[in-house]
Amino acid sequence: MSSFAGARGPFLLDPRLDLKIWGGRRLGAYNLELPPNDPVGEAVITSPDARIRSGPFAGRSLGDVIARDPEGMLGSDGLRLSGGQPRLPLLIKLIDATTDLSIQVHPDDARAPAGSMGKTEAWYVLEAEPGANLYVGLNDPAEFNELASEARSGTSVGARMRTVPAQPGEVIFIPAGTVHAIGAGVLLYEIQQPSTITYRLDDWGRVDDLGQPRELHVEAALAVSEPHLRPASEIAAMRTATMPATPCVQCEAFALEVIEVRGGEEMTLDFETGPAVFTCIAGAVRLDADGIAVDLARGDTAVMMADAPIVHLRTIQPAQILRGWLG
Repeated sequence: MSSFAGARGPFLLDPRLDLKIWGGRRLGAYNLELPPNDPVGEAVITSPDARIRSGPFAGRSLGDVIARDPEGMLGSDGLRLSGGQPRLPLLIKLIDATTDLSIQVHPDDARAPAGSMGKTEAWYVLEAEPGANLYVGLNDPAEFNELASEARSGTSVGARMRTVPAQPGEVIFIPAGTVHAIGAGVLLYEIQQPSTITYRLDDWGRVDDLGQPRELHVEAALAVSEPHLRPASEIAAMRTATMPATPCVQCEAFALEVIEVRGGEEMTLDFETGPAVFTCIAGAVRLDADGIAVDLARGDTAVMMADAPIVHLRTIQPAQILRGWLG
């Protein structure tokens, strides 16, 4: 383990930006430098190839630094939740959907391919255009056989999806096995298990620039679907200096809370044995851990490794922070 001061963080991260045919340009308002004219769908903030921007490991990839000492950096629980791989167990993304994303399903750990992990995730809605929706579960779980028949025949199953109006500030938990999709006009924060497995059930007939449809995985998606899952959305509770912690999501893989730091306030956060990730979604705040400080503006993310010092948040401007940690 490195003896550098601040070797456990906080580190600022520069995410990987992924171009998507359904992406847009709104992530540029979150302190991200987008490539000119290209549709950016995702900022993959804690990808192994994300770059560390501050501290003793500045310029190196997050995965490379974790690989130096996986258990030391992640802790025993963090290493277990990362599938024993040198990667952060909390995969964080910002997603900009200008059109409906594919209807998809993720397997759980038990049904993921050998050597890989399943994917449970949660969304926090940052922005939503008027009339924007999220697709979460089926209108009628009893009609799953009809949905399966339509998917196999190439008929869109979109009409069988349950739609929920997207509202900024709401959170929705998506257990593995949920049939789901992010709707057009939604920009959201996503926290998930560190898995890339996605089975597309329906892509709304979309084709790429060459007129070719994207690959579907109908049988795999149907095999891992849990038709009874119809997650509810709710406005996320906020933690403040005068109100105790209230995770808006907590499961075996991760927890998520919304922190509001008001003008002139300071907040001390409890010690965490595993990694924690702080993403500023509004305002600006200073994050200080044992004298190592970073400033977070809207869109910035800092990561703390396992057994890092207690964190203090101090207002620069009234701010909102999303904190993800191990469940």
